[in-house]
Amino acid sequence: MVARSWAEAVVHSRARISTLGDLLIATAPEPSRGGLPPAVTRRVCDYIEEHLDEKIRLDGLAVLAGLSADHFARAFNQSVGVPPHKYLLARRLEQVEHMLRETHAPLSEIALATGFSDQSHLARHFRRWAGMSPRQVRWAGENSVRTK
Repeated sequence: MVARSWAEAVVHSRARISTLGDLLIATAPEPSRGGLPPAVTRRVCDYIEEHLDEKIRLDGLAVLAGLSADHFARAFNQSVGVPPHKYLLARRLEQVEHMLRETHAPLSEIALATGFSDQSHLARHFRRWAGMSPRQVRWAGENSVRTK
């Protein structure tokens, strides 16, 4: 091995470093660091969709995934991007919005059909989520139908 001074080392390495900028480097996908397997995520999300009107507990979803409740909550959040409770609440509220626009069912029936304990519970969460009351959404939907 030949000993070089610092200046010689810089000059020697300069030509190679300048060619690195011209190389095409394929970007590798981000490595998966945890989360649920896609099949388990699908199974849990499908279960939530089919049971929106029921009380769904975190430990029940964890059993479905074959994990402890804490591990499941972290893995679900990593896979879906939101915690399980927030996902469940969003799916219920989306279903409420659909029912408000498509049916004339009373709000109390919609609340029970989508897993809320009562009309007040539904209205409080819906107002926070949508920025307006369920009545306003229903009224806007009826007006849009009338103008068509």
